[in-house]
Amino acid sequence: MRLTKTAAGVRVFSMLPWEKEELAALAVQGREWVPFSSMGTGKQQRLLGKIHSQLHTIALDAGVEIVDRQVVVLGPVERRTR
Repeated sequence: MRLTKTAAGVRVFSMLPWEKEELAALAVQGREWVPFSSMGTGKQQRLLGKIHSQLHTIALDAGVEIVDRQVVVLGPVERRTR
């Protein structure tokens, strides 16, 4: 998924079809906010914020700033146990 910075804040610029499907499935499961992280593996990957599973609004973690554009990936999604 690609994020972009606007005068109003950070928004989703583009999203792949599987990402839309995953967010919709998580919304059905009751997951309102889904974490996303930077691209990379291991220590290179870090959580940047969360996306609302239905509205696709972005909430960045404290101290995270998107300068212009950023490619991010969904996850990790915590598993709920009952």
